[in-house]
Amino acid sequence: MALANVSHAILLAKWTTVFCVALIGGTIITCLWHLRTLAHANAARQTRRAQDPTPPPQRGAHLRQVYPTKDKPEEEGSGPDIDIIAIHGLDTNSEKTWTWRGSGREVNWLADPDMLPSRVERVRIFTYDWSANLLQPPGLVQKTQNEFAVLLFEEIRSRIQSDPARSEDRPILFIASCLGGIVLMKALVGAGSTYQSVRRATRGIIFLATPFRGTSFQDVAAFAELGLNTWAWIRGREVVKLLTIVKEPTLDFVRLVQNFTSLCQDKDYPCHVATFYEKGKTSLPSKVFPWLPAWLRQEKLLVNESSAGLDMVPQPLPLSRPHILMNKFAHSECTAECKKSCTESEDFGRVSGKIVEMLQKIRESSPREQADAWIRTKHYIADRLKIERLSGDLLPLERCYINLAIVEEPRKTTRHVEERLGEDLSPQTSPFSLAARLRVETPDKNIQVELPSLFDPRKDSNGQTTKPRRILIRGRAGVGKTTLCKKMVHEFACRSEDFRKWNRLFDRVLWIPLRRLKEWSPPRYDLEELFSHEFFATQQNRETRAALAKELRRTVEKGRTLFILDGLDEIARELTRKDFKSDFFETLLKQPNVVITSRPHVLLPANVSPPDLELETVGFFPDQVKEYCQATFTDPKRIEDVQAYLQVHQLIQGLVRIPVQLDALCYTWDSFKGKAVPQTMSAIYRVIEESLWKKDILRLGKRENGELMTKDDIKDADMDQIEHLVDGEVFLLEGLAFTGLCNDVINFGLKHRKAISKEFKLPHKPIPWDTTLPCLSFLRTSDLSEKDDKRDYHFLHLTFQEYFAARYFVRQWKVTQPLKCVKFTKRRELDIELTTETKPNTFLQEHKYDPRYDIFWRLVAGLLDAERKALGFFQAIEKEPRDLLGPTHQRLVMHCLSEVEPKETTFTELQTKLETQLQQWLLFECDFTRDCQLAREMECPEQVLVNALKQASKDARLILLQCLNNRATVPSSVIDVAVPWLDDCASKSLPIEVLQGQADLTEGIVQGIAARLEDEDWYVRRAAIEVLVTQAVLSLEVLSPFVKPLYTNLLQKSFREHLYWCASDRSFIRVGLKHVSLISKPEDQLSAEIQEIQKHLGVPLII
Repeated sequence: MALANVSHAILLAKWTTVFCVALIGGTIITCLWHLRTLAHANAARQTRRAQDPTPPPQRGAHLRQVYPTKDKPEEEGSGPDIDIIAIHGLDTNSEKTWTWRGSGREVNWLADPDMLPSRVERVRIFTYDWSANLLQPPGLVQKTQNEFAVLLFEEIRSRIQSDPARSEDRPILFIASCLGGIVLMKALVGAGSTYQSVRRATRGIIFLATPFRGTSFQDVAAFAELGLNTWAWIRGREVVKLLTIVKEPTLDFVRLVQNFTSLCQDKDYPCHVATFYEKGKTSLPSKVFPWLPAWLRQEKLLVNESSAGLDMVPQPLPLSRPHILMNKFAHSECTAECKKSCTESEDFGRVSGKIVEMLQKIRESSPREQADAWIRTKHYIADRLKIERLSGDLLPLERCYINLAIVEEPRKTTRHVEERLGEDLSPQTSPFSLAARLRVETPDKNIQVELPSLFDPRKDSNGQTTKPRRILIRGRAGVGKTTLCKKMVHEFACRSEDFRKWNRLFDRVLWIPLRRLKEWSPPRYDLEELFSHEFFATQQNRETRAALAKELRRTVEKGRTLFILDGLDEIARELTRKDFKSDFFETLLKQPNVVITSRPHVLLPANVSPPDLELETVGFFPDQVKEYCQATFTDPKRIEDVQAYLQVHQLIQGLVRIPVQLDALCYTWDSFKGKAVPQTMSAIYRVIEESLWKKDILRLGKRENGELMTKDDIKDADMDQIEHLVDGEVFLLEGLAFTGLCNDVINFGLKHRKAISKEFKLPHKPIPWDTTLPCLSFLRTSDLSEKDDKRDYHFLHLTFQEYFAARYFVRQWKVTQPLKCVKFTKRRELDIELTTETKPNTFLQEHKYDPRYDIFWRLVAGLLDAERKALGFFQAIEKEPRDLLGPTHQRLVMHCLSEVEPKETTFTELQTKLETQLQQWLLFECDFTRDCQLAREMECPEQVLVNALKQASKDARLILLQCLNNRATVPSSVIDVAVPWLDDCASKSLPIEVLQGQADLTEGIVQGIAARLEDEDWYVRRAAIEVLVTQAVLSLEVLSPFVKPLYTNLLQKSFREHLYWCASDRSFIRVGLKHVSLISKPEDQLSAEIQEIQKHLGVPLII
C-alpha cells in the first residue's frame, strides 16, 4: 500500500543514514560510487529496452474497465447508471493495490464476480493508474499535485464522458486508496470550467486510509530525508515531490481539506463521503530488517482514527487489518477453513455495504431518480390506479383479467384457416351473433397473447421474427382498456414476478390518458411541457417542477421508457388538424417504445409508422368468469346458482364476458331472490337498472315528502316508485343515449351535454347535470379530478347506451310521439346543433337493417314484450321495405324474437308465423347455399331448430348438424332429435359431436355413444371419447361391453383423468395418467409404456 511503501522507503533511508555516518562512513563513499555506476548501466539497459519494437504495457495515466468486461458482460436489463472509479496511492499500481495474493490465489475484489460485482447492480467499475513511483527519472520536471489532478479528470472526461452510451452527468463514485485520495481532493477542488462536468458528476467517495491530518511516521520523515535523497542518487533518480504530503500538514493542505469539505456540502451537487482507517499496526523497521526482535519493531497505526477523520465525517469506520491490506480482501464470506480470527468477511461487508448504501443515496438524490420517484409515489397513487366496482368496493388489480388477441390481416386469416384444416379447431360463432358483435369470442390459442409476454419476440405476417416495441391495442367501451393500462403500471411498479421481463427492458412506464390533452394549451408543445402538466403538476415549487420535467425529458431520449398512450380515439379530431398540437401528438405516437389503446376503427395518422403488433381486447374467458364469481361471492351456493344460470342462458353467458357486465350481474344477483330469474338480455338490463337506481337515489340525496330517502326506504321499491323519484335523470340518460346512437357519439363532452340537456328535460324538473352526472352509476367520466367543463362522460358499456336509447324509443313508441334527436355536424371547426323529429315507425323503417342498431332493436323488442306490447312492433318490422333476397330480414326477426319470453299473449299467433318463416329459411339456406349461418347463432329459437331438423332431408340434416356443432351448447330438445341418427346418419361423428359440452346426457344416450368406441372410423371413435369424458356421471358398466380388457383396466382408473381418444386394434387409448400418455405405436415399442401403466394401476394388463 502507498503509505506502507513510502514508510518502507523512508525507514530504509533513515537506517542507511545512521549506519553510514556512525560505522562505515569512508567505505560507503566507495560503495555509493559503484552503485551509482551500476544504476547508470541499468538505466542504459532500460533505454535500449525502450527501443524494442514490442509494445510495452500501457503506462502513464489511464483508466481500465474491470467490470463488466467483454468476456463477462452484465446481465440483460437496465444499463449502468453509475460509474465506480478506484484510484491507487503512491509507489504502487492498480494491480498491486486492489489484488489480494495468498495460498496460490489472486482476488481482485473490484472485478471478481463473487466480490463487489455481486453486491452492486447497474454500475461500471474502472481502475485509474497514474505515475505514482516514489523515485522519478532525472532530467524531467516532476508533475505537481495540480498536474496529477488535471490528468485524472482529463482521462475521465475524454474516456468516459465522451462515450455516446453514457450521459455526461452520470454519477461517479470514487474509491481512493491512501494518498490517491489526496490527488482526488486536489482534482475536485481545483476543477476549472473544463472539468466541471466531472465535478458535478462526483456524488460519492470512499476513502481507504487516506491521511487528512498527517501520518504516524511524519516524525521520522524529516530525519530520513537526507538518506532517501542519497538512495535516489544511488539509483540515478529523484524523490517524488508528493512525498511532502506525509509530513506535517501544511497550511495549503489544511485549506485543501477545508475547501474539499465545502465542496462536498454543495446544495446543488452534494457528494457523499465515507472514510476508513486501520486497526492493525504496522512495524516499519521490520520492513527493512525482518529479523528484529519484538522490542525493536516499533509497531504503529500508520493512519489512525484521527488522521482519517474529516470534519464532515466525524465518525470514520475501522477495519481490523493493517495498512497494507486496507485495499485488499480475500473473500466475501468466511468458510470453515478460515481461522477464528479471520475478519475478511466482516471488513469486506463493511466496505461493500457502505458502497451499496452510497449508491442507493446517489440514485435517490440524482435528478433522474427524483423524477422517477415522484412519478411512482406522488403520481401513481392508489386512488389513481384503483378499480372501483359498481358496489363501490375496490377490485384488486391482481384479480383483473385482461385478455388480448392478435388482430390478423384478412389474407393471413384465410391462409391460417386453410393451413389448419383437419386440426381440432375451436367452434366458430357466426359473425352476426351477439358474441361476435361484442367481441367476446374465445380466440384461437395461436393468436392469444398474455400480458407479461407482450414484448416477447414473435413472428410477423411475413414469417420474420421481430421484437415488438410499438403495440396498438383496440377494444370497445367497457371491455377494460383503461383497466389494462392501470394493470400495466401497477405490475411494472411492483416488479411482480410475471413482469420481470418488462423491468429488464424498460426503466419506467409513463401512462398518459390522451383525453386529458384535448383541452391542453401550453406555451409550447414539447415533452417537458407535457411532463410538467401530466406528472409534476402537484409539485408546488415552480423551479423544481421544471427541473424534474427537464430531467425526465433527457432520460426519455435514452430509449428505455415505455409510453402508454391511452385513448387514441379521444384525440382523433385533434390529429386531423395541421398545427403544433397535432404535430406534437404525432411525436408521441412515434415513440420507439409505446402501447397505444383505442376504440375500434380509429386509424393512426398516415405519417406514423404502423405498429409492430396490433391486438384487441376480447373480454373474459369462461374460466375467468367462474373465478370472478368465486372471488365476488363467499357463499358456495350463490356461486353454483350463478354458474347454473349462465350454463342454461348462452346469450347471457356471452354478455357477461364483458367485465363491466359481469360486475353488474354479480351486483344485482341478490335482487333475484323471490322473483323470476331473467331469461333475456333486456330482462337482465331491467334488473340491473333497478338495482343501480336504488344505489344512485341515495347518492343523489332524493327526498320523498320532504324526507331524505334511506336505504331501508328504497330496498323494496318497485320500478314505478323508482322512476317517480328519478324520472328527470332517466329522461336525460335516454336523451344522451339516443342522441349518441344517432350521431355515432360515445363520449359526451360539454357541448354535447349542454345541447342535449336543453331538449331532454321534464317540465318543472330541471336537472343540474354538472352535479348529477358524476353520481350516476350508468356513466363513467374521463377524470373526476378535472373540472366538469373538461370532463367527458360515457356509458358503462355501449350496450348500456343502447339500452337507454331503446328505452327512449319505447317511451315515444307507446305514446306515438316523435323521436327528438340533436344532430351534430362539423363545419370549419364549429359544431352545428340541429334538433330533428322523426316518427318512431319511420325511424324503424329507415334503420331496421343497419348493423349498428342490431342490439338496439333487440332491446326495443324485449322492453315492449315486458309490457305485452310487442305485437305492433313485429308487425311494423314485417312491413315494407323488406329484404327478400338475403337473410338480413330473417336475422333481424330472429334476434328480436330471442328477447321475447315464452308466454301466452296476443303476439303468440304472429310469433308462430314468424318462427315458421324462419324454419323455412333455414331449409332453403341448406339446399341453396349448402350452409346455414342462422343455425350457428345462439339466437336461433329452439323450436325452429327442432322443426327444421325433423323436416330436413338427409343432406340438409347433415348441414344443420354441422352448424350446430359450432355452437357452445345445444338445446336438449335438439339432442333428443339427433340421438336416433347415431347409426344411420351419413356422418356418424356429427350427431356425437353435437353432444359435446353436454355434461348430463341420459344413460341411454351414453350407451349409444359408447357403442361407437369400436367403430372402424377413427374420427367417430375420437368424437365418442370427447363426449364421454365430459359426463358428470359415467359408470364403467356402460363402457365395458365396448372396450377390450386393456381398455377396461385403463378406464377403471383413468377415464375421468383426461381420457382423450380411442385408437385402432394396433394402438391404445390415449390417456392422461399424470405422467403417462399412450400413443399409437407398433406393439414392439409399447413395452415400456405398458410397464409404466401397470405400475401406476397396480393391476395386470391384458393385451
